[in-house]
Amino acid sequence: MLLEVKNLNKTYHAGKVDFVALRNINVSVKKGEFIAFAGPSGSGKTTLLNCIGCLDKGESGSIFLDEIDLMQKKPVELAQIRKESFGFIFQTYNLFPVLTIAENVEMPLKLLRRNSQEEINSAVSSILARVGLKNMENRKPLELSGGQQQRVAIARALIKKPKLILADEPTANLDSKNGEAVVDLMKELNEKEGVTFIFSSHDKMVMKRAGKVYNMHDGELVKQERL
Repeated sequence: MLLEVKNLNKTYHAGKVDFVALRNINVSVKKGEFIAFAGPSGSGKTTLLNCIGCLDKGESGSIFLDEIDLMQKKPVELAQIRKESFGFIFQTYNLFPVLTIAENVEMPLKLLRRNSQEEINSAVSSILARVGLKNMENRKPLELSGGQQQRVAIARALIKKPKLILADEPTANLDSKNGEAVVDLMKELNEKEGVTFIFSSHDKMVMKRAGKVYNMHDGELVKQERL
């Protein structure tokens, strides 16, 4: 099993108010799956993705990635695991506007410090071609459409070949045509190359293409659907 979440709980403490974000979450994800956490705003789906991706930490329970319990790791260890094992796709793209497309995409490899610049350049050209952005290396993000910017974000998430890609509402800022194209691209990468995706979304286009949908409400998993 690639990922196992067991009895995960998370509460945010804001002054005198406690907000329970996750309640006793149990999820298993195999390599190569394409799954989604669905639910309205405040249901806990983004918090769950953040806990899985070491961007946040639960209060109790376990998260096993390749049998390593992330909940038992120190912050510096979690930072290294996050850098090596996860790719992230955000609804607002989170690209650096002053950098070129190539510079945005190469960032994960630069952080890992394992490749020569020649190897990085080759990898960037290859991954941009795969997401339909060939010969756009020198453009800036604001010179691209929203759909193209999200493709850059997908390329950035893929370039280091992570174990798992976490996509948080990746179609929320796209029109239906671009949203469908982006989801179809991710589904193609999943089917042809075995890339594992976990989404948080309430987009019906994502739901239709997911192999499994976990419906969330008030921090709980209320229903699982196999599609």
